[in-house]
Amino acid sequence: DLNQAYYGLPKEDNPQIQYEWARIPHFYYNFYVYQYATGFAAASYLAEKIVHGNQVDKARYLDYLKAGSSAYPLEVIAKAGVDMTQADYLEGAFQVFAKRLEELESLVKQGVHRE
Repeated sequence: DLNQAYYGLPKEDNPQIQYEWARIPHFYYNFYVYQYATGFAAASYLAEKIVHGNQVDKARYLDYLKAGSSAYPLEVIAKAGVDMTQADYLEGAFQVFAKRLEELESLVKQGVHRE
């Protein structure tokens, strides 16, 4: 039991632990966890464009940085070439994830991991 391993208290001795999740408002407040996922997807897509993109992608990234908080977040990230109103950035992020997963699987097959 992770609770006992980390906190030394078995759940049987603390029945309130089952409600622990409810005290953390970002699990259920204003789609906060959803915002983590969409933000991470946008960042993954953007990073891929910066590292593997062309000069236009890099220039857009600098425009994005220069924009600061001059506009709404969706407008600012669009300056970097990430339109979060369309599914393209999600598809791009899924491709990045698939590529990383394939790399991990290849490394594991090669025995490049710790036991």
